[in-house]
Amino acid sequence: MREDYAPGELVIPDGLFDFTRDRKRTFFDCNCVVHISVADPFCNALSEKVYQAVQQTGAIVHYGGSLITIEGPRFSTKSESNVFRSWGMSIIGMTTCPEAFLAREAEMCYAVMAHVTDYDVWHVSELPVTVEQVIQVLNRNTSTAQEAVRNLAQLLTPERTCECGQAVKNAIITQPERISPKSRQILEPLIGKYLP
Repeated sequence: MREDYAPGELVIPDGLFDFTRDRKRTFFDCNCVVHISVADPFCNALSEKVYQAVQQTGAIVHYGGSLITIEGPRFSTKSESNVFRSWGMSIIGMTTCPEAFLAREAEMCYAVMAHVTDYDVWHVSELPVTVEQVIQVLNRNTSTAQEAVRNLAQLLTPERTCECGQAVKNAIITQPERISPKSRQILEPLIGKYLP
């Protein structure tokens, strides 16, 4: 979506826009209301480590930018692509929503190593994106991604310095006595430590 994010390069986004419609977006769709903050949808600490891990590979990587997730499986129309650019979106993809939100609800750190495969259809001097083009770039980037994951494993530490691990703590709206036994059982792994 940006001229300066070229095919073959990688991006560690720091913003997310959910433009999907048909996906389950929450674990809390029962009688327990939980409002999780996703102002910053990616774990800052993990994103920085992913950025460092990719830098160590020698690949061109950008830190920051907003990722818009579209429903797919089709690619965007030119009109859609131009609107997304006018909104300030940096990259576009068909994954990350609802994964980022579900990870936050599960109090997991979450970051994205996005691969720029094409300029989408807004770029008038490039041909419209094709599956073959996407696969070619992804194949070239596979070894970079594998090396980055190995690097990341060396950078990770057991202790967390972020707030991801307590995202639900002050987000439960429903009074504990009003949560049904069935919902308590289903949600135990997510909210059990916060309920009396």
